[in-house]
Amino acid sequence: MATPPIHIAKKEARKIILAAQGLHKSSPFGTGPSSVTKVIDQLGYVQIDTISVVQRAHHHVLWSRIPNYKEEWLQQAQLKTRSVFEYWSHAAAYLPMKDFRFSLPVMEAFRSKKDRWPKSQKKEMKTIMDRIRGEGSVMSRHFESDYKGGTWWDWKPAKWALQRLYLEGLLMVSHREGFQRVYDLPERIIPGDINTSTPDWREYYTYLIRNTLRAQGIASRNELFHLRHIDHKKFDEVMDELTEEGDLIPLNIEGHKTFYTLSSYLDQTIRIGDRISILSPFDNTIIWRNRISKLFDFDYTLECYLPAYKRAFGYFCLPILKKDQFIGRVDVKANRKAGVLEVKKVFWTDPKIESEVKPLFDEALERFAGFNGCDSILLCP
Repeated sequence: MATPPIHIAKKEARKIILAAQGLHKSSPFGTGPSSVTKVIDQLGYVQIDTISVVQRAHHHVLWSRIPNYKEEWLQQAQLKTRSVFEYWSHAAAYLPMKDFRFSLPVMEAFRSKKDRWPKSQKKEMKTIMDRIRGEGSVMSRHFESDYKGGTWWDWKPAKWALQRLYLEGLLMVSHREGFQRVYDLPERIIPGDINTSTPDWREYYTYLIRNTLRAQGIASRNELFHLRHIDHKKFDEVMDELTEEGDLIPLNIEGHKTFYTLSSYLDQTIRIGDRISILSPFDNTIIWRNRISKLFDFDYTLECYLPAYKRAFGYFCLPILKKDQFIGRVDVKANRKAGVLEVKKVFWTDPKIESEVKPLFDEALERFAGFNGCDSILLCP
């Protein structure tokens, strides 16, 4: 017999989501270097992105939860303590090292060629592996090539081979120099106490469900396996088992059905601080646009991928969160050479809100400017 859903209000749903994401108060993960690992452990992943209009997404997501965050803390977590590693989530991401084994099914999918990435020549891959075994870690620029491609997809052969070896799990990213990956063998990177056995399908699907809900608080069935290749029948079998055990709770949220949460979140009393956060477009909280639209009544699109004439809010507009509501978005650019944060335009969901939130928003902008290495703010006309 199917477990009947629990009915909750949107406001309660938003509280669960924001508490799970660590956006309900200012320092939920502490304030030192170890806070980076705590954030990534809780969120499950932090997406890496190359866009640098403001600080890159991975630093922005961490700073949103660690007010005194320093970039070198992420490098320490990856290179020194080895508590996080890089791999593919729904995109390139930093992941908890303790969960390494749950990336193995993805690596196996790449090794069995169940993907759409271009295939590298085996000879090139063998040459690279032999060099790393004999000489140590490498970067793509260490390989000379006369190949001159015209697009991003026309990478030189060595770079494609490195990417393929990385996706298949035969190489890992040791750390980064600047923004460039340094590759090495997994046995030189993974700590000895980390479980590297491949999970069976039941264990893997249980992890996907529980870990996603632990990180996101509330999710739909399809969001639980976001961009993962699954056996739907087996996945639903695990969902049914977790529901029968009382761990997985189906929800109806003001007519929106069916979402899920963990029973532990329904037992909590959650308070949301009166603060404003300027979030990254790649923040874990807003990555599922459909959920944000339904539960937060906020329609968000990152417009940098659109041609200029189709943009309604600007190239790189950032969501503005106040307490449990998205109240607007701000189009900004960090001019680091001049030390100026350029605020091109602010778009409020309700024009009346601007005067009400001005002191909090000004304070949030000052914090954001400092995070971006800017000592002044320019409000563009």
